[in-house]
Amino acid sequence: MQQIQCIDLHHSYDGVRDAVHGLTFTALRGQVLALIGPNGAGKSTTLRILATLQRPDRGRVLWDGVDAWEDRYAIRQRIGFLGDGTGLYPQMSAAGYLRFFAECYGLPDAAAAARVDELLALFDLAGKADARISELSKGMRQRLAIARTLVQEPELLLLDEPADGLDPLARRQLREILRRVADGGVTIVISSHILRELDGFCDAVAVIQRGRLEVHGGVDEVIDRYEVTRRVHEIQVTRGLQRALALLRAREGLIESIRPLTKGEPAPDPETSDRGLIRVRVHGGDDRAVALLRELVLADVDVLSMSKIRSDLEDVYSSLGRDAVS
Repeated sequence: MQQIQCIDLHHSYDGVRDAVHGLTFTALRGQVLALIGPNGAGKSTTLRILATLQRPDRGRVLWDGVDAWEDRYAIRQRIGFLGDGTGLYPQMSAAGYLRFFAECYGLPDAAAAARVDELLALFDLAGKADARISELSKGMRQRLAIARTLVQEPELLLLDEPADGLDPLARRQLREILRRVADGGVTIVISSHILRELDGFCDAVAVIQRGRLEVHGGVDEVIDRYEVTRRVHEIQVTRGLQRALALLRAREGLIESIRPLTKGEPAPDPETSDRGLIRVRVHGGDDRAVALLRELVLADVDVLSMSKIRSDLEDVYSSLGRDAVS
């Protein structure tokens, strides 16, 4: 499989309101495509149609030109799907759970054992192979559920909000694993309403609002299209606030606000205070932010931290002015 095309997909559950309406987009081999939109936008319906679990009322999904619905029983063998919930069996061991699904897919014993070991290693679960699923942390359970979707070495991986409820470390680990899976040639379509989680991870985005496709394209292309040229940063200054403000303004930084560093402190006066939390919009990406931080330090400003507070995709989404996402 080199590409999957969704062409003019329509689907309604009640015959009155479309859950998806006229969706047309393409996912390429080895690409991570993010379906972005608020709850109820139609992301889960789109994934179910891609998984051939839901037949669209109108439109088609093509795998390299072949109609997926007409060939659905064969194509399902090539799909890994994680919908709402993990579908884990608490009394099984981690290895036993994966082995059970390997047998369901008809893998011979030796091949199944090798695949189970490979997946446990890939998802950093080898040390928990014999542990009961009920004893695993939430992050481990989520990784195991995704590992199950890869048992038969699918060409397409469909994930519905896979990072929901995970702590920041578990989310980062999950992103790293999925990036390795995609780099191995698997197409991944992942739905999310948490845009910050997708920065630097996905290759393409499809923004869905009320069942309709608003934006589709490569991440860099979409960011350029919506002219995301200024990034919002917060800078914690413990000494040298006036020098920091002067330097940022000299570098065309747009100061949005100056606030106290800690709760209970008085509001800083930009003319007299020596410390404060600066929110500023600056041109450019991470390289520009690094250069500014270096300049602040060289100007004898004590900087406790400098962080980007909104992702590029959030800026794109806010420019649409539609339903809110996280």
